[in-house]
Amino acid sequence: MIWRMIPVAKHWLENGPRGDSKDWMTTAMLLGGVVLFVIFLVMLLRT
Repeated sequence: MIWRMIPVAKHWLENGPRGDSKDWMTTAMLLGGVVLFVIFLVMLLRT
């Protein structure tokens, strides 16, 4: 199955849509929010 997925992933990388800086900033903010939420949950369980 992996040998079938590699050419498809290569095609997506070459011909897929490109993200601009606004898309990357949104992604970074969402990931940061998830990290902060997980840290909050860990701190909540430690006390």
